[in-house]
Amino acid sequence: MNDHTDTTTTTTATTTTPAGAADRSGPDLTFQDEVRDLVRDAYRSIPTGAGAAVTERYYDAHDLTGIPDDALAWALGVGDPVGQAGLQDGEVVLDVGCGGGLDSLLAARRVGPSGRVIGLDLLDEMCERAEAAARSAGLADRCRFETGLMEAIPLDDDTVDAVISNGALNLSARKSRTFAELARVLRPGGRLWASDLTVDEGTLPPEVLASGAAWAGCLAGALAPRVLRRKLERAGFIEVEITPVEPFGVDQASAYPLFPDELLAALRRLLPSEDLQRLATSVVITARRPASEHERPVVEAPRADPLVHTGVRALDDIAPDEVEAPGVTIRHLKRVDDVDLKVMDVEAGGSTPYHVHPHAHEGVIVQGHGALRLQDGDQPLTPGDVFWVNPTEPHAIAAAPDRSIQLVCMDCFVD
Repeated sequence: MNDHTDTTTTTTATTTTPAGAADRSGPDLTFQDEVRDLVRDAYRSIPTGAGAAVTERYYDAHDLTGIPDDALAWALGVGDPVGQAGLQDGEVVLDVGCGGGLDSLLAARRVGPSGRVIGLDLLDEMCERAEAAARSAGLADRCRFETGLMEAIPLDDDTVDAVISNGALNLSARKSRTFAELARVLRPGGRLWASDLTVDEGTLPPEVLASGAAWAGCLAGALAPRVLRRKLERAGFIEVEITPVEPFGVDQASAYPLFPDELLAALRRLLPSEDLQRLATSVVITARRPASEHERPVVEAPRADPLVHTGVRALDDIAPDEVEAPGVTIRHLKRVDDVDLKVMDVEAGGSTPYHVHPHAHEGVIVQGHGALRLQDGDQPLTPGDVFWVNPTEPHAIAAAPDRSIQLVCMDCFVD
């Protein structure tokens, strides 16, 4: 797709996996298929976007002149990634989570007649809306919209000059994989410019972290800035900057149809009043793919745990694994046959994502209090308790609001 002649036709395509994409085989251990389903259902259930509540808050009115009303009405972002991205004539831009097409159209204007914009969205309906908006704006010859996954972008390696995204990266249950995909499709020297939400670690209660509506609203899937930075750097990006724009509180959330009244009521009930004004922070995320091997940073390989025979070692000396959930630390102890033994720490008030295992799963509580969260209710966990989860049963481990929980588990978060 480096040749612009391949991108002149506006079509909606089904997801394909290009040769350069990573292998997606293996069991779904982070409940990502269910997260995608609830996101699809949430977006299909709303009659329109946030409209003026977003466009008047984040965009320059002059830039919106001539943008079709439907694209404006379906605005659902948390910033203006195009306004400051420095897009140039002739560039190829990927808009991840293009929605109704607002940012794609603004990008198409910036790259001019010789440039191209590829919009990617999870829903066929959104791609169809974006296509219609591009035709109405007279930009159809510069735009192409595809249905696909950000975890498996249907583009070849080194395809685009810039990636933009607006309130969509948090919808991914596998952000490390998503960021690796963004780096893969960018050309050497290509850049990422995104608007999204970050959260302070331990701020959101388990009821919110496990809420489908909060996932669809990009709140439950938000990362802390330090975790977000680390994941981008591990994906190969350099010059990573995460710049706060403004607080995102319950009043801002109420302007988005993705946040139903029951979720807003739960937030007001569960959080102290001072936290309601800052559920999250709207940020601008910028990063760049190295232009050459010379620019690529030296990344230290994960420290391998030494073979331990007889004796004692400190748990904190065992290198932690990479996990997607804020406030969750997992340390791999040892593999016994086909079972991984791990110690998991969940911060006070925190929760793992809902996830599943293809086999029975067992664990024992070492210290702290919390709950085993199942679809039919919570079961309390106290020190000495042994819990059992049946194969493929969705579950999460939540810590009590006032204290953390530590457990030894088998096969938790194996990837």
